[in-house]
Amino acid sequence: MPEAPPGRDVLLEIEVDGAQQIKALYPDALLIVVVPPTIEEQERRLRGRGDPDDRVRDRVAKAAEELAAAYAMNAHEVVNDDLDRAVADIEAIIRGAREAQGSRP
Repeated sequence: MPEAPPGRDVLLEIEVDGAQQIKALYPDALLIVVVPPTIEEQERRLRGRGDPDDRVRDRVAKAAEELAAAYAMNAHEVVNDDLDRAVADIEAIIRGAREAQGSRP
């Protein structure tokens, strides 16, 4: 993957396997994992979109593994319980990372 142009960020929506590949290539990559507020809420959301019970169980189990892998890569966690707050939290994480690197606001 080529470097981002100066003054630009690259945002990828990827699974943990992809994040591990990015982190291997770019150790300074900023990782953010977005999580539901609770397992029960995750189950409710999955069922609400029509997923069958076996798919819900598999997805919840996989989410626990993915979260552990994300933490192992030092990912920042954002709880998606309120969209505006989650967006603000993500913006704050990115802003903080930029400031720590001495880059643009």
